[in-house]
Amino acid sequence: MNNNGAFAHQSVFHSHVHLIPRYEDTSIDGFGLKWETHGEDYSSETFKSVAEAIQSELEEA
Repeated sequence: MNNNGAFAHQSVFHSHVHLIPRYEDTSIDGFGLKWETHGEDYSSETFKSVAEAIQSELEEA
């Protein structure tokens, strides 16, 4: 992920990198790539309602 410029609310536009030390045993630092969608937390009706709301906003734009 890279957030720079106005989207990242930077007053001085710049790019930078964070270096995070890693260990062979990831249980030491607890760091890992994790992507959760939580799709199972929502019903198909909720997804349909959200999709309709997004479509409505796009049509108004």
